[in-house]
This record gives sequence, C-alpha cells and structure tokens, in this order.
Amino acid sequence: MKNTRFYSFLIILLWMLAFTANAQDRLYLQGVCVNEKGRAIENVGVYVNDSLLISITDENGHFALSRPVVGQKIRFAHIVYEPMTYTIKEKDLIGQELKIEMETKKHELLEVEVIGNAPYIAFDNPVRSVLDYVIADDGIYLVAYRKRNTALLHLSFEMDTLHELKISSAYKNLYRDFYGFVHVVSTENACQVGFTETSDGRKKDMFLYAPISLENFYKTYGPIVAASDSVVITGRYAFYGTEQYYYCVTPTADTIYLLEHIVDEKIRDDIIDLFRFGVDRFHYYALNFYPTMFYIYNPIYCLDNKFYLFAYADDKTIVYDAVGKELERYPLVYHEQTRWDGTKVQDGRWKKSMIVDRAQREFYSFFVDDGLYTLMRIDLPTGTATPVLDLSGYPFAEMLRVHNRVLYFLYPTGNNHRQALFQVKLEL
Repeated sequence: MKNTRFYSFLIILLWMLAFTANAQDRLYLQGVCVNEKGRAIENVGVYVNDSLLISITDENGHFALSRPVVGQKIRFAHIVYEPMTYTIKEKDLIGQELKIEMETKKHELLEVEVIGNAPYIAFDNPVRSVLDYVIADDGIYLVAYRKRNTALLHLSFEMDTLHELKISSAYKNLYRDFYGFVHVVSTENACQVGFTETSDGRKKDMFLYAPISLENFYKTYGPIVAASDSVVITGRYAFYGTEQYYYCVTPTADTIYLLEHIVDEKIRDDIIDLFRFGVDRFHYYALNFYPTMFYIYNPIYCLDNKFYLFAYADDKTIVYDAVGKELERYPLVYHEQTRWDGTKVQDGRWKKSMIVDRAQREFYSFFVDDGLYTLMRIDLPTGTATPVLDLSGYPFAEMLRVHNRVLYFLYPTGNNHRQALFQVKLEL
C-alpha cells in the first residue's frame, strides 16, 4: 500500500516537474490588447527592457512575445491610451492568451486643434449615452442608454427626432441588412424596426416586429455579403484564408454559380512551403491561435443594383450587373508601395477597412501611421486614393460611417463615459 502511494506521488511529482519545465521553456506567449469596452487595439507598441520594441499589435489587437520569463516586465504604449507595464507571472506560461486592458488618455475632443474641418456634436443627451447607430435611407437610427432605460431613436439627417421608442435594455446593437431594413439586436434575439403609416403614406409610430433568435438571425444574414434585386452574394474562405470564393444565389436558392475566385498566391505559397520544409514554431502558433492573420481582404458592395468587388489580391476593382455579369474592370493601386528594387508590395499602413457613402456612390478607406488615421477617398477609374480628412485630432473615434459626404462617428464626451454622435463635413 505504501509503495503504491509512493509511486503515485512520484508520478504526480514527475508530471508536475515536466509541466513546469515545459512552461519555463515555452517559446512564445500570445496576448491581446483591448480597451475598456473590450474592443481590440491596433498598433500598440510592446516593449521589453523599457525601450526594446519586440512586437506591434495587429488589427485584432494580437501580439506575440518570444521566450517569456517569469518576472519579466513588458511595457505597452499607444498614442491614444495610457501606457502600462505588466509583469509576467507563472500562470501566463500555461498556454492561455494574455489579455491586456488599456485605459484611454484623458482627452476632450473640442480642446484639440484639428487640421481641416472641426467635428461638432450631431446628437448628445446629458443623461444618455449612444451605444450604437446605423445610417439608413430615411435617416439615422441609434440606441441611447441611461442606466436601465434604453430608447431607439429615429433621427432625420438634420438631427431632428422623428420617432422614439422605449425598448428593453437588452438591446444594445443595431444592424442594417443588405436590403436596407434596420434590426435591433440583443444577446438572445433580433427584431426588425417597422412603422405604422397614415393614409397618405407618412410614417407614424415606430414598433418592433418579427422577433428571431440570435442563432437563426446569424444563420439568415451571416452568409450574405451583398445583395441586389435579383441575387444575393455569399462568400467563403479556403486554405487558411488565402483563397476567397464569392457565389451568386437566387432568392429561391435553386441556382448557385461562382462569381469570383480570388487567391493571394504569395501568402498561399508561403504556407505551402512551411508545410513542405517544416513549420516554424512562430507560424505554428500564429496558424493555431490567430488564423485570421492570413485572411485576405477583398470586400464586395452593392450600389444601384451593381456589385463592386475590390479585389486587392489581384490589384483590380471589378463591377458586375445585378445578376453577376461582369461590366467593367479598373486598376486598384492605392494600397501598394514601391520597394527599393522596383517591386510592388502592399503598404503596411493601409487599413483593411472600407466605408461606403451610398448617397454619393463613393468609397473610402484608411491609412494608419503611428496609430493616427487618415480618411482616403478612392477614385474608381484610376484605383488611386486622395486624403480627405486627418483624424489625428480625434483618435478615439468609433463606428465611422459616411453619408452624403458627411463623416459620422461616436466619441466620448468628457470623463463620465458617455458617448455622443459627432459629424464632420468632408471637403473634396
């Protein structure tokens, strides 16, 4: 009996020693930087020894630290957030992702000198905070929150309140589907926003209808990336996100045909080489922990019953009609930069994010330099982009959207954590 206990204890001890050694010999530590709202922070500098830059967070807030040591101090710095220092603990070496929460610097928007047009408050309420908003053809819809009281507001573009409806505080998000209808979304379900109408067709009372579970809501709208009056476009990725397929699907789903197949051959070949010649530890962790790092970005939008596919991997913009027949092709070059040897590569400052101004049929993107954003307007025929607005004066801006050449965004108003809706007129 004693021998059995002794051997059991010995096995447990050896297992613990092996586990400790494995943790101490760990080659990489993964982590993510988020703000107070849990949203990822891009372009955070990660330093050791207070000054040695070892990593920069990607657009999902992720970073990696090689050969972490218990007691090692890591410093995180960003132009928008308060710098902070974290000391690695033993529990950080057991394979879990390290989560770093950073606080925004105390900052008042209107005290900052802004290059170009100054932003001004479009909608603010002294006791309510704007949680989310969407822009529709008939105005702006926003969810405003005060303690346990939540309201859905329908505003005109002149910021007049057209309709107001008290809703459950569980509804915190809005979604504009690809046909222009607005939905309010909670953690459990979603409801469409509707109106009763007067005899002359004017909207009278706002109400919610057609509740659907969140699971079914995502199943219905999740696969759709764009839609015309004739077909919807669905998309999927293949081979670690280096290949992207777009399909045309008729409303009855009885016809499905391929619209476009896009491949980033360089990234795909690099991954193939990794498997052929042996996968480096860092790439192994990246593929397993951060698979979205390799996903190519080629968004598609529908305007005036035409599809616009920005195929960045192929350096071209393709225009299709309502059923997916190709109409035109344009070059797409603004996201590139020329290296010293004359070759073209993707500019690392280019932000994989686009904004559509449906009222003006215009497209916008961003460049990010040292954490500061510049809004760029894309010229379709040439594929170039022109700087429109320097966003360095208001680096906390969230949920940026453009309508009729006006930029809208959410921004904190003071130190009480309230958010208001701001707007800036774009001068083109």
